[in-house]
Amino acid sequence: MKRLLLSLSALIAGTSVASAADLPGRAIPAAPVLTVPVFSWSGFYAGVHGAWISDNGEAVRTGVSGVAPDALPTRAGLSDSGLGGGAQIAYLWDFGSLVTGLEADLTAMDVGRSRSFEGVEGAFSMRTDLSSQMSLFGTLRGRVGVAMPSLLPVFQRSLYYVTGGLAFAQIEHQGQIAVTPPGVGPRESSDGWTTGFVIGGGSEHILTDSISIKSETLYYNLADESLTLARAGDQAVYRFKNDGWISRVGVNLRF
Repeated sequence: MKRLLLSLSALIAGTSVASAADLPGRAIPAAPVLTVPVFSWSGFYAGVHGAWISDNGEAVRTGVSGVAPDALPTRAGLSDSGLGGGAQIAYLWDFGSLVTGLEADLTAMDVGRSRSFEGVEGAFSMRTDLSSQMSLFGTLRGRVGVAMPSLLPVFQRSLYYVTGGLAFAQIEHQGQIAVTPPGVGPRESSDGWTTGFVIGGGSEHILTDSISIKSETLYYNLADESLTLARAGDQAVYRFKNDGWISRVGVNLRF
């Protein structure tokens, strides 16, 4: 009897093991894969900026007739500097570590100066007034830069770039010759847009996914303009030059 019971127990145990072996294995769920989004500089940017402008304006006499040359200035320094502010819009293309883009901006300012010079011709005293005043300055530029992780803890990414393109400005140039006696000649002026070129560099830093901080410094050189000053038979031609530097700090919103 005991031998029979042992045989039945062994048979039942073997059958249970075989049945367990035939059961499908339980699948172990895969761990979720976490993907970190890759930041891209590509897209539209728009923002505002503050600026510091330093203009090396001057007027150079290029011709004179009907009056002694010594009675009129040969050169007048009209340089000035000051603050300004404006807005910009840009589009960037991200090619990995290389980022290119186009940017347009406009800055309002009040930079310029006036100068008066006294001269004498015979029994007459002569006064020459010359002035240059810039009220608006804008650019249309391309830029190429290198993107990298920011070295500053508050920013995510940084972009360092060089830039260059078209510069345009609204500048009023004025000049006048006054003779005592007998009177004052007409005031000549040019109040319009002039163009030139601009070149420089800067950096932009990502603060959040939609906000960036930028700074740049640009050298500009605008086309010369000439004015002919006349009073009776007195005449002088002055060529006005404007070039200088503009530094800007701004905030961009990325769309």
